Amino acid sequence: MLDLLFASLVQSFHTHSLAFFVCAVISVTILGISKSGFGAGLGTLSLPLMASQAPINEALAIMLPLLIVIDLVGLRRYIQNANWDILRIVIPPAIAGLLLGMIFFTAITPQVLTLSIGIFTLLFLIQNLAMSRIEAKETKSYPWLGRAMGLTSGFTSFVAHIGGPPITVYMLREKLLPMVYTSTLGVFFTVMNFGKLGPYAYLDLLNYKQLATSIILLPCAPVGVYFGFYLAKRISMKWYYRTVRFFLLIASIKLISDGLI
Repeated sequence: MLDLLFASLVQSFHTHSLAFFVCAVISVTILGISKSGFGAGLGTLSLPLMASQAPINEALAIMLPLLIVIDLVGLRRYIQNANWDILRIVIPPAIAGLLLGMIFFTAITPQVLTLSIGIFTLLFLIQNLAMSRIEAKETKSYPWLGRAMGLTSGFTSFVAHIGGPPITVYMLREKLLPMVYTSTLGVFFTVMNFGKLGPYAYLDLLNYKQLATSIILLPCAPVGVYFGFYLAKRISMKWYYRTVRFFLLIASIKLISDGLI
């Protein structure tokens, strides 16, 4: 097995271009920042960036082990600070979303999916900014929205690793402290990404060559996570959520653009 993996590492170096590795390194670093919770939505740029230099199915398979590693880097901190009441609302429907993603993986086109998520995210941002102008004495929780966004996030996470924007639609309404927000998303996506391993293997998306490429890119994974944690601890709540909204806006524009081309 080790010989096969070593041969796959060598093959990966020779198969992929320098442009691929440059884009992949940037993609994984961006992903780490997004997975830390800082700049949620920024991670939606990672897959298109890597997919610009590799087939989409290959990019999905390369990114999944890296997503899991990034999750494990911060898992202890996630567990300590997560809001478990929110997780109990969003995780069960998200698992159902993963199953739906597996069923419809070959039926839905990436363009339709990215366009739909982009439009939905942009509409949410407009609504969220309008509501932020209205001073409310108490923030209402909407469990039904959490379940709906959990289901959507599970589905989009499976088919394109873009589960961030849907779940953020719900999370932004909860007005959590930055570290709690970060940790809750961290636990959520740890469950999602481990849940994708079996179905991805069943759909024959994982192989030694792609795993070897993931291993080559592995050192980049913790960098973005710790940088995201660093920012989350040092930025005010007001500017934290402004930054989240900014990257969601960039992500929605990018997704709409990709869906229309």
